[in-house]
Amino acid sequence: MLQHSIRGRILIFGVGCGLLSSIGICLAASAFAAGPVGLHPALIFSGVACSLLALLLMALLLVRTALTVARGERARHIVEERAQAVDLLLDFSQTIQGAAQTDQILATLGQALRKALSLAGVVILAHEPDGIPSTCLKSVVPADLVNATSACVEFDPAMCPCMRQKQSRLFVADGSPVRCSVDAMLKLAATHPAFCVPMQVGPKVQVAVHLLLPPTESWTDAARQLAQTYVNTAQSTMISLHLLSDAEQRSMTDPLTGLYNRRSMEQLLQREVALSDRYQHPLSLVMIDLDRFKLVNDDHGHAAGDHLLRSFADCVRMTLRKTDLAFRYGGDEFVVVLPQTPISQAQQVVHKLRQAFASVDFSSAIARMEQQPTLSIGLVERSVAHHLLTLQSLLAAADQALYEAKQDNRNCVHVYQPPRAA
Repeated sequence: MLQHSIRGRILIFGVGCGLLSSIGICLAASAFAAGPVGLHPALIFSGVACSLLALLLMALLLVRTALTVARGERARHIVEERAQAVDLLLDFSQTIQGAAQTDQILATLGQALRKALSLAGVVILAHEPDGIPSTCLKSVVPADLVNATSACVEFDPAMCPCMRQKQSRLFVADGSPVRCSVDAMLKLAATHPAFCVPMQVGPKVQVAVHLLLPPTESWTDAARQLAQTYVNTAQSTMISLHLLSDAEQRSMTDPLTGLYNRRSMEQLLQREVALSDRYQHPLSLVMIDLDRFKLVNDDHGHAAGDHLLRSFADCVRMTLRKTDLAFRYGGDEFVVVLPQTPISQAQQVVHKLRQAFASVDFSSAIARMEQQPTLSIGLVERSVAHHLLTLQSLLAAADQALYEAKQDNRNCVHVYQPPRAA
């Protein structure tokens, strides 16, 4: 459309200038044709003026046309760049929607930012107080950007102005002593203009996105806005993922003890039974009952009973391995599964758990408690010889062993023994 308009203008002005030039030539020719006697200065001047005016108008037309074409090309180039930026942002958004972990989102964010902004480098790190280590790198682009000797665990979030103030900061190469502490980890010099964007994911996790341009470039408002848009998009997806994971975790755990609940038990234990069957690994199951728990509730109140349950759950977490699973099976009954653990080792684990629970001091929280709470425990190992292969059979056998422990004056451990043939 623009090219057709320019061509029409050139044609119209060209015809007009041609006519004007022709008039000037005719006037000058008429003056000279009259001879020296009839030569009229006004006609000659008029002819020359018309010709010069025609040339001037043609020159102005060409300049104007060139400017119009240049503006049109610039506008088309800007539109194409913005369309490409939007396409890249949409592609990034669709990609991270399919991510199942925040680490995948952050790794994708680093790659996308470098491509969209032509960056010299991107560093994304996350700080979680409960993590080991508490601070770690989530994305480094290019991969060799960080010094091999840098210890990320030594990074102090309080020394990062962005994470401390929770707002984006621009760091220019002006020799200022206030720079982002991420610079100390990098191979690149501080002459690279840096833009650092913080974000919060959940109540504890802080993330810093550190972006570096080549030394010859500078951060424009458009570039900073685009970087912030990418970070906001990633943050929104990560928060949704965090909320989904948190809701799923809450649906699987007991709110009082923090252990898995009975609802999640069948799904998780069926998986462990299947793994034990596939790889022929031993699997032990423990069923635990808090002795005379009802009397604690009746004599000291439900708050005392809740404290007793939480204290037991703390002992379980201190005693078990990360691969072990613990469930609140009922009011005061618990189930513990020990993968790749034969019955002899399971007895050792149970012994440590009883010792840990016996060492808890309840006197400060439960007044006038006459005796230390105790545990009755039933143990069983998955066995082909005893026809204990399914989850249901293991639970039934552990329950039988627990019943025998309670019948044996409580505060003891019983290992399941199959009934003898008559």
